[in-house]
Amino acid sequence: MRPWSRCCGIFSSGLLAPAGGEAMQVSLLGTGLPYPNPRRRGPGYALRAGAVNFAVDCGSGVVHRMVELGLMPNEIDHLFITHLHSDHYIDLGHFIVSRWIMGDDRPWHIYGPVGVRTMVGQLLELLRPDLELRMKIRTVRRKMPDIRVHELTEGRALEIDGVKVTAFDVAHYPLDQAFGYRFETRDRRIVLSGDTSPCENLIRHAHRADILIHECVQYEKWTSPHIDRSHTPHAHTSPERLALVARDAEPGLLVTTHMLPDSEPRELGEIIRRDYAGRLVIGEDLMTF
Repeated sequence: MRPWSRCCGIFSSGLLAPAGGEAMQVSLLGTGLPYPNPRRRGPGYALRAGAVNFAVDCGSGVVHRMVELGLMPNEIDHLFITHLHSDHYIDLGHFIVSRWIMGDDRPWHIYGPVGVRTMVGQLLELLRPDLELRMKIRTVRRKMPDIRVHELTEGRALEIDGVKVTAFDVAHYPLDQAFGYRFETRDRRIVLSGDTSPCENLIRHAHRADILIHECVQYEKWTSPHIDRSHTPHAHTSPERLALVARDAEPGLLVTTHMLPDSEPRELGEIIRRDYAGRLVIGEDLMTF
């Protein structure tokens, strides 16, 4: 399949065609949660703007989804992590080793909240025995991966190859710091919420963005006796509350993500539609906008 080519959805009043030319595109690599789900991989997104490729989060299965789109791991120039819950970075080891085995010796930049440097350092130490063994037997003739880690703060804006990337705080209890990200070019503004409960700071950063990709968690479908649901209103956004967020943010297109395996797209759409009349797509893995 030609990369960056799939765009489809449910509950849309006119689907977006894939962006052409130099306009920025975003693909949904994973729209699920920590629960194993063949239809929805863990959280992850890829953005292309001209010659530069970004990824946001790398949940379980995201590297394989990337390849399904025709995008190889060594083609991602910059990776942004929204927060340090493992379902948002569990595929990072696969990501690092895949790039390295494919022969990419360039420095690779990873960005995230305070603590991401420690997490990446610990992961590299976990991988070190395998990488050193591969170098020793000459399977791979190169040095250790060159990972450059950048810890960000609220409102920090980066200019990368004509793309402005802004990290902003969201409300994901019990974490002290979790980010959403806003990507801007001359043509487009794309905002990714990360994990968050309804949040005024997100509404401000997403106001009238071309695309808002926002989590959508149906709390009542969390039926496992091993999960305490009492905290979820402070950590996640239900479809009912997402409708109100989107109504205030007024994006050109709302795309849902981070959904439970038992969530039915049509049901989600019907719930959101009660209070939100804007353009809506219930996200599925491999969609591109």
